[in-house]
Amino acid sequence: MIKMRFLLFAFVFVASSFLQAQPNLYFINKVKNKVIEVKIGQQLSLKYSGYLGQPEFSKQTVTDISDSFVVLGFDPEALGKTFAKSMSNNPKFVHKKIMLKDILAFRRMTSGRQLLKSTLLLGNIFASSYLLSNLYNDNSITNFQRYFISLGVGFGASILISAIMPENPKYHLNDGWEVRVAYEKPKL
Repeated sequence: MIKMRFLLFAFVFVASSFLQAQPNLYFINKVKNKVIEVKIGQQLSLKYSGYLGQPEFSKQTVTDISDSFVVLGFDPEALGKTFAKSMSNNPKFVHKKIMLKDILAFRRMTSGRQLLKSTLLLGNIFASSYLLSNLYNDNSITNFQRYFISLGVGFGASILISAIMPENPKYHLNDGWEVRVAYEKPKL
């Protein structure tokens, strides 16, 4: 009976720690009557003032939000020394702690946007291979020409997808945006 109570207490304790309200990051523009909410786990592209005041860019998953900063990416030290060594040179695992007052521009990237971009890139691979298959079977074109046509199609499609779905920061704080941290969506 004591073990059952202990297990029940442990379950309630663990469940309550997961269900606690977490603060969200809100970008508010009262003139445009727009609020953009960023939650932990979403991707965010930021332009911010660096250590010496120079503009820096970072695009990563939001892992922590506090009243004065936002953390992008996972801290390799928290994951252990073996992960820290393997992740230190990988740009996908950049860990940045950015003060809210240093943010200059932002763009929130939803999971639907990321899924659509990945789908377009995969579609590009299959469509290019299908379209270029006839080119590879044509004997009147040299291998040198085939190579550069394939390169042009690949780069052209990638540039087109990047133009349609850019990841650079879109909204600038100079345009009337302000940053807030709150537990519920602010009213305009």
